[in-house]
Amino acid sequence: MSVLHTPVLLDEVMEWLRIRPEGTYVDATAGTGGHALEIARRLTTGKLVAIDRDPRALEIARERLKPHERQVTLMHSEFSKIGECAK
Repeated sequence: MSVLHTPVLLDEVMEWLRIRPEGTYVDATAGTGGHALEIARRLTTGKLVAIDRDPRALEIARERLKPHERQVTLMHSEFSKIGECAK
C-alpha cells in the first residue's frame, strides 16, 4: 500500500464528532489512519481505539499515529467486533 487514502468529508466528520480533548473515541475502519490522525491531534488526555482488519493498513496507520501513541491503541480486528475491541 504505497498511496495514502484521502479521508472522505474530513472537515465535516470532525465537525460532527465535536472532539473533546478528554473524550474516548473508536475508529472502527481506521485504514491508513486519515480520520484517526485528525481525532488524535485533538486529544490531550483522551483515548482513541483504531481498528482495521488489514494489517498493512494498520502498519501505515501506526507510523502516521506515532506522535500520538500515548492516546491511540491500534487493533487488528474486524469492525463487527467493535464491542470486544472497545472494552
